[in-house]
Amino acid sequence: IFLRGRSKTMILMAGGQNIYPEEIEAKLNNLEAVMESLIYQEEGGKLTALVVPNYEMAQKNGWDTPKLKEVMADNLVELNKLVAAYERVSTIKLCESEFEKTPKKSIRRYLYPAAAKIVS
Repeated sequence: IFLRGRSKTMILMAGGQNIYPEEIEAKLNNLEAVMESLIYQEEGGKLTALVVPNYEMAQKNGWDTPKLKEVMADNLVELNKLVAAYERVSTIKLCESEFEKTPKKSIRRYLYPAAAKIVS
C-alpha cells in the first residue's frame, strides 16, 4: 500500500487516472521563481497551476511581469517533463498574493481558484 496524498484533494481524470496534486505541486515548487503553487482541474478537464511567484527574487533579478511569465512558461515545460503524461499541466496562472492558509500552514484548497487574484 502506498499513500500518495489525501483522498479529498485527489483529482479523477476522464480516463480514470487518479492525480494527487500535492505530488505535482512539490515538483513545481522546486522550480525557479516559484514560492508556492496549487493544482486544480478546470471545467474542460485540463490541469491548471496557480502559482505565487517569488516576487523578491524577481525584483532582485530585475524581472518585470512579462519576464516572469516567460520564466513560468519555461517552468511549465520543465514540469511536464517531470510528470507522467496524464499529469501534465496545461497552463500556469500567476497570483499576486499568497494563498490563504490554515493555522498549520496548509493551503485552504476549497477557496481556490475563485478567490485567487490572478495577474493578467
